[in-house]
Amino acid sequence: MDWQSLLEIVRQFIASGSLEIFVAGAFGAFFGALGAQIAISRNQTKRAVIAELNSVSTALALCFAISTRFISLKQQHVRSMRDRYVQAQRTHDEFLEAGKTHKGPVPMVYELEADLQTITPLKVPTELLERHVFEKISIRGRALAAAVDLVGAIDGLEKSIKFRNDLITEFQQASPLPSKVLAEKYFGMRTEEGITDEKFPSSVTAIYEQTDDCIFFSRILADDLLEYGTKLRKRYAWKFRLHVPKLTGADWSIAENDGLLPPTSQYEKWLAGFKKKPKTFKRLTAKVLSFWECSARDPQP
Repeated sequence: MDWQSLLEIVRQFIASGSLEIFVAGAFGAFFGALGAQIAISRNQTKRAVIAELNSVSTALALCFAISTRFISLKQQHVRSMRDRYVQAQRTHDEFLEAGKTHKGPVPMVYELEADLQTITPLKVPTELLERHVFEKISIRGRALAAAVDLVGAIDGLEKSIKFRNDLITEFQQASPLPSKVLAEKYFGMRTEEGITDEKFPSSVTAIYEQTDDCIFFSRILADDLLEYGTKLRKRYAWKFRLHVPKLTGADWSIAENDGLLPPTSQYEKWLAGFKKKPKTFKRLTAKVLSFWECSARDPQP
């Protein structure tokens, strides 16, 4: 077939209108496939957002449950344990000071009322919380650090409680211990042999501080999850017509009024590592104000 015959076939094809049909069909197929792909992608994104919001809601509930358990532990056992120990230590110190000036014919006698009540370690759903925070929620920064520190604090508290319980078992098995020996072990005092055993006082301090850590980090994680989930829902609620209820935060006021929440000042160094950077407008405003202040202090001649 020569070129002239080929050109003639093309002219006839164009004249018959088949080209328009072919082009229209091609465009229709292309945009139809594109529209279908967009719809599929939209539905996938919507399902992913809903799944993530559900995980945030679950993680919030877990944080509240965990923090409540440790707040109750502090209220019922840990705070009173620490207070009794501090009071016993103060009484013992006063006895030692009084003994230095005592000149009576009858020697002073000190009877230690040791608190040897054990504490049952808590079991909380840390593994479930880890799965949601680390695997199903795309949150970063302070929340992840709080989650890691929370898991570590829970594990550390469990070990500290077990360690103190084991020490109490040792005391009870060696009973009756002389009051002087028991006081040396109980308060971590230096013995006549020059040995200082601070395991028991260290365990009391560790239990109190790690309980505070569990409360603090679970609260920080809950607050950050609430902020993240609220922003995520606000971003996609109108676009995808999400039928997902609004997230609600926990009410910490009762625990705070009862003095059960650790003060933020205890964690200033930790919080300092996650200070939010000011927005561009605020940074520019601060620079302008600083420039004006410098100009006012040092006017040009």
